[in-house]
Amino acid sequence: MRAAVLRLVTPIVWRVPGHGARKLYGFARAEQGSRIDLLHAAHRTDAPARRVLYLRHALDETRHAQMFWRRSTDLRLAAGRDPFPPPVADTERLFERLGELRFLAFVHRGERRGRQQFERYAAHFSARGDVRTRALFEAILVDEQRHESYTRALLVELAGSERAARRELQRAALWEAWRTWRRAGRTLATAVYTLAMIAIYLVAGAVVLTSAIFGRRDRRAASWHLPTSAAAAAPAIAASPATSPAATLAAAPVAAGTLSDAVPAASRQAAMATAAAPPGTREVP
Repeated sequence: MRAAVLRLVTPIVWRVPGHGARKLYGFARAEQGSRIDLLHAAHRTDAPARRVLYLRHALDETRHAQMFWRRSTDLRLAAGRDPFPPPVADTERLFERLGELRFLAFVHRGERRGRQQFERYAAHFSARGDVRTRALFEAILVDEQRHESYTRALLVELAGSERAARRELQRAALWEAWRTWRRAGRTLATAVYTLAMIAIYLVAGAVVLTSAIFGRRDRRAASWHLPTSAAAAAPAIAASPATSPAATLAAAPVAAGTLSDAVPAASRQAAMATAAAPPGTREVP
């Protein structure tokens, strides 16, 4: 099934403009990460013979990373683009997490998968007439076949039998599937979180803007204004010279239902006379 899918998508993948250089650079980073894991394995294993094999494997991965990166750089420069930086990869410390037996099963699966993939790519570039890229994959394939062979032999040796080695390969496959699922979940969660935050900011911005517009209108409608009669009289009062309280009281207009309607004329005249009298002569009622 995997071989059929690989055969189907290979021509499409490598014909996308600029994708070839990115894919080769991805291979360079993968080889660099494998190199780090193998160096950790060489440091942690208690068998000198296996330590030598791990170190040799790590040196091969270092060389492969440089080969993929140089070819990626050539393709980028030929397309008029800046090359990618030297490949840098992180490590998951697989030897410590999985133990040596499961680590060997994991490495063997990766080497077998890489060998099948590179065989298909070498055939693809041979048919296209790309001699340099075909030679790149064919040179790396020699090492991939050796890596696949020695990891299988070590796996059987440590597991104790061929049957036990197959069980370890199945467990390694399940662990890889779980790791892939978790990585996909993190990627999906990041995308969903980003979209949710964008939606929240857009909705919040619309609510704030709407509240600001309608709140300004409500404040204008609710603001206090002078009555029409008082507003008309205010300039005249401000422009006139200082007058007595009686003159001010007599001149100030009063709205409907004013003092003249509520107080008798005699009382109004008495109040005006009292206000006009000198301060010392006023009578207290």
